[in-house]
Amino acid sequence: MNQERLAKLLQMFEENKVDTFLTYAIALEYLGDSNTENALIWFNKTLEINTEHVATLYQIAMVYSNLGQTEKACNFLEKGLEILKNSKDTKTKNEFRSLLDELRY
Repeated sequence: MNQERLAKLLQMFEENKVDTFLTYAIALEYLGDSNTENALIWFNKTLEINTEHVATLYQIAMVYSNLGQTEKACNFLEKGLEILKNSKDTKTKNEFRSLLDELRY
């Protein structure tokens, strides 16, 4: 993890606590350092700001999948698919469906 980049992101967050770009970026920094606990905290902050942030739902599902918590992962994927049901973004829908199928079977 780039500590300088993380520090800058955290400083920016203090100035704007409703910016999902910042909360998501902070979560990814922690995830990149294999700090899943802090990554999940920041991913959840992102969802507190925007419950329909599908990239976050997917990342949380991936984290839970990697932790062997399949049911939790599936729940987040299902939430994402519900949000995406009327979307024309077939690539993202297929990514969610593919991971969900992989976890279920």
